[in-house]
Amino acid sequence: MHAQGFKRGRGFTLIELLVVMAIGAVLLAVALPSLQPQVAASHAKSTAAKLADALRFARQYALNTSSLVTFTPNGCGYTVSTTAGTQLLSAASGGASGVSCQALSSTVSFLGDGSVALCTSGASGLSCSPASANAKAIVQGGGSTWTVLLSPGGVVSTNAS
Repeated sequence: MHAQGFKRGRGFTLIELLVVMAIGAVLLAVALPSLQPQVAASHAKSTAAKLADALRFARQYALNTSSLVTFTPNGCGYTVSTTAGTQLLSAASGGASGVSCQALSSTVSFLGDGSVALCTSGASGLSCSPASANAKAIVQGGGSTWTVLLSPGGVVSTNAS
């Protein structure tokens, strides 16, 4: 028995804790490089989902307001605005590091009925013609590829390739 009548505590010493932390740090340093592809693949999936959500938002806004809404791709980013850019509705910058995008080839416009049109502005104003084929964006990262498809009717889907 100790002089004060206390029993010795059952715990870890500072040295034992430091050794465990050092072993953990070495294991983390070894494992971290092998996790990079999984992180990039996750970022690619997230970027594709964000593009698809923005397209759905643009279509829904066009339906709700019966107005023309444009989706302008910018690499992995985009802007969504009303006719002739009078009101910015949504925007996003590029994707995360390790992610590349082959975005939609041009600006996509959603008509008030939700359908997709290809519009150009000219001397007589905005001229729109209905889209006749699927538009697609391809997002790659970490060895995975995601395709965002937009049908002429405005339906958006995301698929792993």
